[in-house]
Amino acid sequence: MSLDSGAPPPSPHRTPEEAAPLVPARRAEPGPDTEPERENAPDPRASGEMPFLEHLEALRVVLFQSAIACVAGALAGWWFAPRVLEDLIHRTVGQAVVLSPLEALNERIKLSLVLGLFVALPIVLHRLWSFVVPGLLKRERRWVPGMVAASYVLFALGALSAYGYLVPLVMRVLGGFATKSMVTQIRLSELLGFGYNLALACGVVFQLPLVCMTLTALGLVTPGFLLRQWRYAIVAVFFVTAIITPGDVVTAQLIMGVPMTLLYFVSVGLSYLVARKRAREEG
Repeated sequence: MSLDSGAPPPSPHRTPEEAAPLVPARRAEPGPDTEPERENAPDPRASGEMPFLEHLEALRVVLFQSAIACVAGALAGWWFAPRVLEDLIHRTVGQAVVLSPLEALNERIKLSLVLGLFVALPIVLHRLWSFVVPGLLKRERRWVPGMVAASYVLFALGALSAYGYLVPLVMRVLGGFATKSMVTQIRLSELLGFGYNLALACGVVFQLPLVCMTLTALGLVTPGFLLRQWRYAIVAVFFVTAIITPGDVVTAQLIMGVPMTLLYFVSVGLSYLVARKRAREEG
């Protein structure tokens, strides 16, 4: 019996396509045509896909570089410290008292560290900025560096104003309360501590223009609102001067209060410029 089912018998001759073995297609080797794709690959830092350990390594590098900058600044501060001490003592009390063998060394080390941090701060901020910038939005990348730089400049102006103007003024005012029978002997550590506090206070007060501009840019205040509050601002200014300039209330408050009042009105003017620019962008 024939078991023929009607199908043609297999041909002994097969075509090349039929003779080819069925193997999975291999991935194309990287060549010149694939290089542009590799070059256009997104930066893992910008996309936030950097592994956690790589983030820690990048942070370690930034902190190490910042520490090196602070050490270098402290070495420079060690060289400047005696000159700063002599100038400050000469313009305030004339002669400072040292009550322990290590006091002069300790105060020079502290002043060196303060000066070193002040000098190295721009480098430290730059390295920290390079670490955090990949995770910021485009708008934040545009206005954060300007705000940080302006804050540093304003703080530096405030600290220098305290060093060159306010500290000698307050020391003269306070020295006027001494009678002929009193011998004034100011300890070196107390003089420097007093100077540090006033420098810090003035540096913070000089942030007022930047604070007003930022609040205006965020839409929280308006120049008209700030201008209408000028009476309360003047009261607040003289209250702050009463805290940071102890002693003769009339003399110290007038000498410090008038520049701070002018600084407030300058802040209102800058707030008006920011509000005008914001209105143009929104319009």
